[in-house]
Amino acid sequence: MISLFSSTTVSLALAEGEGGFNPLEFTPGAAFWTVVIFALALVPMWKFVFGPITKALDERDRKVDDAIAAAEKARREAEEQVAVTKSELEKARREAREMVAEATARAEKQAAEELAKAKAEADRQIKQATADIDAMRRRALEDIRREVVDLSIASAGQILQRDVDDEAHRQFVDQFVQKAGGASA
Repeated sequence: MISLFSSTTVSLALAEGEGGFNPLEFTPGAAFWTVVIFALALVPMWKFVFGPITKALDERDRKVDDAIAAAEKARREAEEQVAVTKSELEKARREAREMVAEATARAEKQAAEELAKAKAEADRQIKQATADIDAMRRRALEDIRREVVDLSIASAGQILQRDVDDEAHRQFVDQFVQKAGGASA
């Protein structure tokens, strides 16, 4: 697109005009006053414009730095919390393993105790049964001895065909059976 006003057209139009202002023309007086006015305006502008802008930028930088520091602190705290959580989890796992091991040991101990009790009870019952059998055997032997004595007396009485004193014969036969029983035992 072609510019409607070129710089040469503007300067020619202004130069032809009647004492108009040409912005492209350098005038020392205007330059001097421009510098003086700029210098005088620079102090209030620095104080009222640039100062607050600089403060606002510094404040923003400080807030950004604070936010970065807070984020870094939060990250460190989160890492510490993760480490604490991991250690607590490992501690809980270790305690669970210990509890399982203790429960297993207690169960094994109880099983061993119950087995020992059962064995002791079985041994007691065996001893009792053995004692009962021995007592029954002795009673049976006594019964057999009495029966043998009675049979011997009866047979001796029939052989002799006379009245025999039962008590004297009974003692005699008991002594004989005991001697015979002692010899066979």
